[in-house]
Amino acid sequence: MAKTLGILIGGIFVGAVAMEVIRRKYPEGLGRLCASIRERTAKAKQAFLDGYRHAMQPEEAVEASA
Repeated sequence: MAKTLGILIGGIFVGAVAMEVIRRKYPEGLGRLCASIRERTAKAKQAFLDGYRHAMQPEEAVEASA
């Protein structure tokens, strides 16, 4: 358990250092990447909400006609 926790903490540290190096070396590229991720996340959220509303409509329509 301690070994796994150490590996996890080490991985987080290495990832944070790598992101800082990338952010300093390519600031505009990372900004574009973050903007792209934000846009895709917003689209995925909207698609989920639209699908949820669509899935719930037939159930409501059946209850209203009964």
